[in-house]
Amino acid sequence: MDAESTMQAPDISQYPALDDLQLGHLRHAHNLVAQKDNDWDGMGSARWGQEWSDSYRYQLTEMAYMLGFAHFHHLPAAPGVFRQTFEEILRKMQLPEVWAYWRETSRGSKWGNRDLTELREGWRDPVAKENIMFSGRYFAMLGMHSMLFDSDQYDRPGAIAFRWDPLFQGLTPEIYEYSLSSLADNLYWQMAEQGWYGIVCEPNCLFLVCNQFPILGWRFLDLRKGTSVADEVTRAYSSAWEKRGMLNEYGEYWRIWFVQQDEPFMPNNGGGSMWTALNMNAWNRDLVHELYPNQVRDEIRRLPNGLVTMAEPTAALEARVARLQGRDPEFTRDLDYTWRSSAFGYTAACMAEMGDTENLRGMLAYADQYMNPTWKDGGLFYPRNDASLDGDGNMVYMDRLTGNAMLGYARLNVPDGLWKMYNHPWTAEHFRQPNLAGLTGHADVVRAWFDTERSLLALTLRPHGPDASDVRLEIGNIDPAQSWTLFSNGTQVATSADSASPHVSTPDRVGAHFIDGRLVVDSALHGPTDFALTIH
Repeated sequence: MDAESTMQAPDISQYPALDDLQLGHLRHAHNLVAQKDNDWDGMGSARWGQEWSDSYRYQLTEMAYMLGFAHFHHLPAAPGVFRQTFEEILRKMQLPEVWAYWRETSRGSKWGNRDLTELREGWRDPVAKENIMFSGRYFAMLGMHSMLFDSDQYDRPGAIAFRWDPLFQGLTPEIYEYSLSSLADNLYWQMAEQGWYGIVCEPNCLFLVCNQFPILGWRFLDLRKGTSVADEVTRAYSSAWEKRGMLNEYGEYWRIWFVQQDEPFMPNNGGGSMWTALNMNAWNRDLVHELYPNQVRDEIRRLPNGLVTMAEPTAALEARVARLQGRDPEFTRDLDYTWRSSAFGYTAACMAEMGDTENLRGMLAYADQYMNPTWKDGGLFYPRNDASLDGDGNMVYMDRLTGNAMLGYARLNVPDGLWKMYNHPWTAEHFRQPNLAGLTGHADVVRAWFDTERSLLALTLRPHGPDASDVRLEIGNIDPAQSWTLFSNGTQVATSADSASPHVSTPDRVGAHFIDGRLVVDSALHGPTDFALTIH
């Protein structure tokens, strides 16, 4: 070591770090996504036809968002921790099991259109037309990827491909290819043809919540292209719904609009306004925050011990009717109600986005007490439970979307987290900063920040289990001509002066050298380990 060895180690404890629960949710998402294709263990839906709110497409989408929040708000200097898993989610969204439901769904149903007398000739391509519940979400995920990782890899012709090639069906494989831009154009013109009210999910069924997702996708693509499509669409969308009316008499967002009948439908299964508010907040924050207090008021029950749970939708409706009539609500219970929706997860996630910290704390504490938090392979989740209540009348229902994704989403989001991502995205300056571009080995990243004022990259890692773990860190955006000093747990372990002589990591030594333009650091982790890289 040269004279640089006299440098004092920087204190990185001031930079935020993830807690054990947040890390557990991230590991669980990684574990699910890492399963082999067509292995959906732990993700099975309540209905076999991928027809419900816990379908694969919804679980995958919200797990991607959870990763996005973790990276954007908590570990901004660690793209290498998230990118591979995020891209695996995008790839799995292309698996037929996620979208093959559409062929028969596209033909229509009596449930979605009471005036239907004959089924349509359906089609298989899941994003060609309608089906915004899939295409809009996928578009938003692709756009979020482009913003988070400064990437146009999905905007090449054919970069997105839905392949249908079952063994005993059809004459030849069917492949439907798109790019991010072609998908964006497709959705734009569908929205325009519908008069800017939105695009249907199932035939004739226009869900307000599902049409929030393509708006996110247009915004993220605007950032790449310097366009303003999202502004154009949101102005037209707002104008269209201002004429029609987006709210019912109780101040809730309409859940479904039947297009042919030109009338709304409000299934009373809870959480609908919370689900819409959560995603609309990105571009319509003032309205969403104005309406939220009254919308959430009767949706939940606050218990004397500080815990918060859902009110049965039938009881919530009674309370809303009483308020509309000028009466004080009685806050009754409906112990015969059967839970089937993801309302608990929708509501907790919305509380996080709204910054409703007290109620969110109560919801998460309730889940931890009554909904069987489970650890498996280092991951945290809440297992499926089809029972609505326990013997004492406590809600114990847990669906796959809430248990695998939404409660993690709630823990990893921050107040106005989606709004911040939409309105204050990362710029080119962020992507020029040193970062953890790659990680090999069994370790969690607890902290990852780059401080521009101090020219300091602060990282904290810990091995997955009690045993030591050998890891390789790849640090990007470091010029080999720059002078730098690397500290591990407060001790100087390497400098730019000795990086030209690679050596193997030992319990008392860290190896650091350049490979393919990245500073590669080899180290053995014996427990939580702080790394501080100062550039000078």
